[in-house]
Amino acid sequence: MRAESVVEEIPLYGVFMDLELNVGGRFDGTFNLDQTGKSNQNLLDATIPGRTYVIVERNDFPIWAGFIWSRTYQSQAKSVQLFAQSFENYPQYQLLRSDYVQTSVEQRNIFRDLWTTMQAVNGRNVNINVPSSFSTVVPKTVEALATDFKYYSEVMSTIADSTDGFDWYIALNKQGTFYNKNLLIGYPFLGATTPVIVFEYPGSITNYYYTESMAQAGTNIFIIGAGEGETMLTKEVVHQNLINTGFPRWDRDVGKKDIDNQALLDTVASQEALKRRPPMPITKISVKSDKDPVFGSWSLGDNVSIYIEDSRFPRGLSQTARIVKWELHPQSSENVEEANVVFQGDEE
Repeated sequence: MRAESVVEEIPLYGVFMDLELNVGGRFDGTFNLDQTGKSNQNLLDATIPGRTYVIVERNDFPIWAGFIWSRTYQSQAKSVQLFAQSFENYPQYQLLRSDYVQTSVEQRNIFRDLWTTMQAVNGRNVNINVPSSFSTVVPKTVEALATDFKYYSEVMSTIADSTDGFDWYIALNKQGTFYNKNLLIGYPFLGATTPVIVFEYPGSITNYYYTESMAQAGTNIFIIGAGEGETMLTKEVVHQNLINTGFPRWDRDVGKKDIDNQALLDTVASQEALKRRPPMPITKISVKSDKDPVFGSWSLGDNVSIYIEDSRFPRGLSQTARIVKWELHPQSSENVEEANVVFQGDEE
């Protein structure tokens, strides 16, 4: 894995992969032994869990990379099923074994330094290219002691996933036979903020689900900030107009323990209340990857437009949504290539 050389090109079937902002993704694929022109031993040597990794290309462009985590052999079918995790998950398996302290340092610089520090340890360099340093926007203080036995991912997530955090993932490109894995960090967001891409139904959207749910919604939204007991910061936002029109009261609390400023908590509370207004709608779409807008013309973090007109929305539904995850089912003998696009608010 650390040598960065291509050791085998393996035809796979039953392939699935996904990728999510700040999380990473997974990969499943299966190949058979006793292939014509292929050595069984070479195939097995090329897929050793923990040692080798998978690169997935689409139209000669790399779209997914990750280390093989497990493989299962099934004797009757002579099949080998692979499961892999993207490189965003690598810090989950690396313990921080020396004290790490940063005082009032730009949060993105702490994040990039954690990657650099991790990869500087013998055996840990998986060739993730770290961006140049950033100017200070959100300074933070981090203290992680070796005696805490924390993994690098724990420290990284406390920074990136905080209320004033940022987006990140590992992007890929190819130069000759060499693959570059580049850590992208964007504050506050990665991706296009102004929608340029449009998904339409009927059209590029082959199927969609429109769910209206109370699972994360409420008429009374309580945002819980830093502190304990009487010193704890709180803010309640009430959708009184809904109660006035017949809704019973529904309470929903949202933990934001990293916020220690009441003004910021009030702002976040307004945003959360708007997002969690009952019934909270969630749109999930499936698209043909080779139909405009084709897979690769949009990226994680992009804001896109969705327009739907059918029996459910005879007057049309027009909305803007932000892509936080994609799932890809490559073409097989039974199915055409299809992608599921997951928008912010439906990460689970």
